Amino acid sequence: MITQIVFKADKALKDQAMEKAQSEGLTLKAVLFNALKLYIDGKLNFGLQISEPEVEILEVTPKIQKKMDEIANILEKI
Repeated sequence: MITQIVFKADKALKDQAMEKAQSEGLTLKAVLFNALKLYIDGKLNFGLQISEPEVEILEVTPKIQKKMDEIANILEKI
């Protein structure tokens, strides 16, 4: 059984996709159909992508290290 899928998309997005598909000798229908098959087969995934956290490197002077050690000692007693 064949069914029809209808959805709205931004015209510029559709036009860009259609243009790219045509440049590759494909129809937009073929691109979308294959995207559905890849998604079902688990070869096309969508989800959250967690980027690398930003890390700031701090220079710890001996004076700062001494204070950090003092704080650590206090916290260990709690």
